[in-house]
Amino acid sequence: MLHQSYPGAISRLILLRVQFNKRLVTMSIAKLSEEEEGWKADGGAPQIDGVRRSAAGTRSAGGEHAAAAAKFTEEDMAIHAIHREACEAKKQMYVDPSSGYKVFTEYAHRQRGSCCGSACRHCPYGQVNVKDPAKKKTFNSLFYV
Repeated sequence: MLHQSYPGAISRLILLRVQFNKRLVTMSIAKLSEEEEGWKADGGAPQIDGVRRSAAGTRSAGGEHAAAAAKFTEEDMAIHAIHREACEAKKQMYVDPSSGYKVFTEYAHRQRGSCCGSACRHCPYGQVNVKDPAKKKTFNSLFYV
């Protein structure tokens, strides 16, 4: 008979429970859980999606790998290579070869533990906390553009 003694408290508890579950649903995406498994699989070293996909493409069908590589520009491949090297060296940032700006690596984002909401290029969390839809970027299987 708690609800008769404290009707306001019960309704607030139910409201908080609904809001809490709603937040979990909006933040949990399939891609995030796949990346987390890849992160834990090798003991903490980052695994970049482009590397895993290109390796898998080479084993499954040679034609698919060539077609996938053809859709990336040399600039995209240079950014990917520099990013991969920075992650392997456990660096927080690298310098973008085309703009000269400093860019956070996937390693730095994973150290933070959650999406910062700034629409970062190498966000491993699917840019879930980006508020402005105009800022959200599309993932080209190497990074967000």
